[in-house]
Order: sequence, then structure tokens, then C-alpha cells
Amino acid sequence: MDFQENTENKKASSGNDEIDLSKLFTAISKGISHFFKGVLRLIFFFIDTTIARYKMILALVILGALLGMAYFYYIKPFYESRMTLNSAYYQGQFLNNSIKNINNLCREKNYTVLSKLLNIPKAKAKSLKGMEVEKMISPNLQMLIDLYKNQEGSQHKLDSLILNHNDSTFQIKVQVYDTTALVGLDTILVNYIKNNNFVNKRIAIERKNLVNRRAKLIRESKNLDTLKSNINKSYIATGQSKEGTNVTLNEKETDPINIYREDFRIYDQQLKIDRLLFINSEIEIIDSFITFGKPASETLIINIIKGALLGLAVALLIIIFHVVKTGMSKLRHSLYQ
Repeated sequence: MDFQENTENKKASSGNDEIDLSKLFTAISKGISHFFKGVLRLIFFFIDTTIARYKMILALVILGALLGMAYFYYIKPFYESRMTLNSAYYQGQFLNNSIKNINNLCREKNYTVLSKLLNIPKAKAKSLKGMEVEKMISPNLQMLIDLYKNQEGSQHKLDSLILNHNDSTFQIKVQVYDTTALVGLDTILVNYIKNNNFVNKRIAIERKNLVNRRAKLIRESKNLDTLKSNINKSYIATGQSKEGTNVTLNEKETDPINIYREDFRIYDQQLKIDRLLFINSEIEIIDSFITFGKPASETLIINIIKGALLGLAVALLIIIFHVVKTGMSKLRHSLYQ
């Protein structure tokens, strides 16, 4: 009898468990259904509100487009150009600081000081919007950077490579309101850079060293000419009766081939020094400023489109705020009931 009662109790408890699980699944499905229904109601409410307030949206879009147009006519269009130069003395922060001073004067619209600093008319100074320095990376350095960038554990090498990078080629980017201001601006900026006392001293020292080295090479070349003349005389006197190319001078054998090689080496060094002195390579312009007809600033159409999109974004934010406010109000009302 007791066994039969226990069996019936177990069946009843298992039946209750099944009922509880079915209720749980039903509650979960209802919750998911209510959630999606709420999301759909929110979406439809947002769409209905958007349609109902289309006049406000249209008005804000038109207002934004008008503001974009007004901004275009208020802000003058500007043009960009770049000059590439090489400097053996202006490296890194020195050149950047010099150009940064000019850029700050342009931003402050301090055209009086700017015209005196660059030695240009005030009208031309007013055409300058700003300028900055962009350091150029040589192809070989870029190849090394790409190599280390793709290797694991090479971050220290990459940082050291960039830190010790001493390329002396730079680009100066200038923004002007009037393209006529670019005429002669490359020479004006080079003269401004060269008037720096720090650089002037180093340019003077380097030029003096080059001149002295050139004079020494000329003296050595004259001595080699005398030596070659003596070798030639000795070779003519004794070379026909001896084998080989060595010549005896002051009881010492001398190879004339090495003498001629040294003469060519000295001549090659002299040509390099002449080139440095001739092209004035302490600051060398590689590419001058080029005048472009298309402005770098945004066009009228772009400003109108951006203004219209901004107006649309403001209208959508207003609608979202209204939807959230209405939803919070309904939720508060349902909780208080």
C-alpha cells in the first residue's frame, strides 16, 4: 500500500514539473513577443512622427542649406600649394619652428609684423592664410619602416629608426586666398629661413671649410702634376729597359697607376666642392610652388549639402527626443495605474 502511494506521489510531482516548465516557456515566448512588438511599435511611432512633422524637417533642411551657403560666402575660398626644399642645416624642429612663427602670425591676422618679417607688401601678407612643414621620408627609409612594421617584436627598432631619422628634405604647404601671392613666395621663404642667425653661422663655417678644402685639393693636385711629370721623365729614361710599370724615384719604386688614380680622386672631390659652392646647397629648392586653379576649400555645392544634412540631423534629433519623451510618459502612466 505504501509503495503504491509513493508511486502516485512521484507521478504527481513529475506532472507538476512538466506544468511548471510549460508555463516557463510560455512566459518566455510571451516576453520575447512583447519585446519585438514594443520595438515595432516604437519604429512605427517614429515613422508616424517623422511623417507628421515633415514640415519641420523640410524647414530645418532648407535653413541648414542656407546657412551652408552663407558660410561659403563668409569664409573666403583658399588655395593650397607645396614647395619641396632640401637643407643641410635646417633639420627637424628648427625649420618647423621658423615656419610655425609665420603660421601663427597668419592665424592671428597680424599682417603688419608678417610683412616686415618676410619683407613683402602688406597686401601680399593679407593673402596668406597659413603654412606648415611636412617632413618627407626617402624611399629607402620607407622600405625599412614597412619591413619592421610587418615583423613582430620590431617596435623598438622602428621607434629608433624614426627617432634617428635625419633626412633633410621637407615640404612647406602654404594656403593663400589669392594665387598671385604664390609668385616669388618660394624665394621669399628661403631668404627668411636663411636669415636665421643659428643657420647663418653654420652656413658661413661650412662655406669657409669648403673653400679651404678646395684650395688644399688644388695644391695637392699641383704637387701630383709635378710628381707625374717626374715619373714620366724617369719612365722615358729607364722604362724601356725594365719590365713592369714601376718607376724608381729617389731610389724608391713607385707605381704610377696609383698616382694617376689619386689624381682622379682629388679631381672628383674638387668637382663635388665646386658643385656645392655653385648651387648654394645650404638651402636648395627642389620644387617651387605651383598655382592651381581649383580651390582647396569646399565648393558652394558641398557647403549647401553639408548644411542640409546638418539640418536633417537636427530635425531627427528633435523627433527622437519627442519619441523618447512620449515613451517615458506612457511608461510612467502605466506604472502608476
